[in-house]
Amino acid sequence: IRSESEGELGRAGQTGRSPAAARTRSDVQPVVNVPRPPSWGPRVVRSMPLEAVFQHLSLNELFRLSWGAKNTHGEEWVKLQAEYEARLDKMKREAMTEGWLRPQAVYGYWPVQAEGDDLVVYEPGSVQSGSPAEQTRFSFPRQNGGENLCLADYFAPVESGVMDVVALQVVTVGMAATERFERLQEKGDYSEAYFGHGLAVQTAEATADYLHAHIRRELGLGAEQGKRYSWGYPAIPELADHGRVFELLPAESELGMSLTAAYQLVPEQSTAAIIVHHPDARYFNIGETRVEQLMK
Repeated sequence: IRSESEGELGRAGQTGRSPAAARTRSDVQPVVNVPRPPSWGPRVVRSMPLEAVFQHLSLNELFRLSWGAKNTHGEEWVKLQAEYEARLDKMKREAMTEGWLRPQAVYGYWPVQAEGDDLVVYEPGSVQSGSPAEQTRFSFPRQNGGENLCLADYFAPVESGVMDVVALQVVTVGMAATERFERLQEKGDYSEAYFGHGLAVQTAEATADYLHAHIRRELGLGAEQGKRYSWGYPAIPELADHGRVFELLPAESELGMSLTAAYQLVPEQSTAAIIVHHPDARYFNIGETRVEQLMK
């Protein structure tokens, strides 16, 4: 990965604090050794080798989810899989030649601590000077029952005095994929548009996985340690936090990305995620949103 460090991270205004969690905390134990990042604040990745990104494609998700094979099995699946593999090889070559898939990213590291269900993000320079100042905070929902898991549990709590680290990332394959899709639709080539859209969506996921692997290496983590969580999925279902991510990472100015009124990422073939380094981190389901929990 070729990355370019940005200048000093500007300090943003503090956000209002959310109510402290009244629900029982989970049994997740703090990590003993907090990894140290190579630098603090955001970085820009202007290009990634597409061929290497393709190695992170989930063919199962591409073929069954994005290309519609679903639960096909038996001889029909064997035949369809062969057709899809041939199509994929052709589309990979075209994408690398024509440049309609352009993996890019912004990512970075921030000092953090957990406070109840919140993850407090500090301005890096203030921590280095010995006077931690809150830059923003993420309020995560907690399971109501079961193991009572909350994403904040995977980080060192404020009362421990330990400063933890979080990584954030936003990746995209660029607007060229969307423009190609629209051109094909206008020409009436709906089949090629469909398969191209599916490949672009899954290449964005592959880009996220490729960058996550790089972040693990920078933090000195094992190949499987920690988890990557995206907003809109079961552990953190609300998309509004994309706004805070965009305040921390220069996705708009550096990648030309934007958010819709509903906090959806533009271009569509993009993802945003928070990286948790805790070795016990796992995926879980909340079952209700943070707003629903606070209304009780």
